Amino acid sequence: MKSITSRRAVIAGIAAGTVAAPRILRAQAAEDWQTGAPPEWAKIMTAAQEEGQVTVAAFPLLAEKFTAAFKRDTGIQLNFLSGNAAEQSTRLEAEARAKNLTIDILIGGGRELGAMMHDGLLQPVKPQLLLPGIAPSHFRDGRYKWMDAAEIYNLQGAEYVFGWLVVNKDMVDPAEITWKKLLDPKYRGKIASYDLLGPGPGQGSASWIYRTFGLDYIKALFIDQDVKFSVDNRGLVEGVVRGTAPILFGGIQSEVERFKKAGITNLAVVLPEDAPGYLTGGYSVLKQAVGVPHPNAATVFINWYMSKPAQEVYESVMLETSRRTDVHTGVPAYLVPRPGVKYYEAFNETEYFARYDVVKLITKALGR
Repeated sequence: MKSITSRRAVIAGIAAGTVAAPRILRAQAAEDWQTGAPPEWAKIMTAAQEEGQVTVAAFPLLAEKFTAAFKRDTGIQLNFLSGNAAEQSTRLEAEARAKNLTIDILIGGGRELGAMMHDGLLQPVKPQLLLPGIAPSHFRDGRYKWMDAAEIYNLQGAEYVFGWLVVNKDMVDPAEITWKKLLDPKYRGKIASYDLLGPGPGQGSASWIYRTFGLDYIKALFIDQDVKFSVDNRGLVEGVVRGTAPILFGGIQSEVERFKKAGITNLAVVLPEDAPGYLTGGYSVLKQAVGVPHPNAATVFINWYMSKPAQEVYESVMLETSRRTDVHTGVPAYLVPRPGVKYYEAFNETEYFARYDVVKLITKALGR
């Protein structure tokens, strides 16, 4: 077990950015990702290279490796916009309404299923999927996964198990944790959560817990147990490590694994048997607005994003299990759907809109 002094040094290094999670896999150049392309692909690629660039907004962790890998595989410059997913979505909608787009592709969650889709501001993605190497047969269940019911606009690249807890195993016995036992008074003041007021891992998980156990449980957990809220993903996991809040609801795997890979040994991920999690697409949903500035380069990026080399980068960086059946970068086992377990599927249009009503109920019940 690491000493307290060395553990503090690691935490400080992570917080300062001088200690990073080691690379799980460096994606190898895949010269054959375009093999078997239809005749129109050569024209699209030529036009894309003349455009010379594509602007993609996505989760900040992807910036360096996506930019390098896309340039490696296409020769086209990727201008990467890092930022909060909700802020990026708001920017995309504002630009689309003003007909002044700077973003060619947005990869994130499902907010665009709302006004953007229904106001005709989204460009169909499905007709742009052209390469044999990204055919549905390469994905789970032999199909693409879409968030929108029409199955043309919001394309999901990853799908993994979420809704687990992170605990400090020096202070909490992982074997004794169940959702119902979290209501034990001994855990009062010892639980933290990603804030439920805005989109993110806390809100999605809370909606799932509501559907599983009901509103009374939500009140008993978040109010009676005096849960601490934050939107600082890294700070929440650090709180578990330090023991200031040894149980975490709504933590994200990239931060959990960052600490583990840096040598922190007191973290454990728990999937309680009374509700073993749900399936989410995380930050992997690709969408495009009507009238992008680099339409051909955007089409190239869409095809590349669903290819094996791009999904290897995405999975290894984000630790979100790719839906491709030939991508295996070594994500933690707790993220991989288990055979025989019936999971609630959160990433579809029906459930996404129902979630708004659930979130309103939850936030009203919590008086926030």
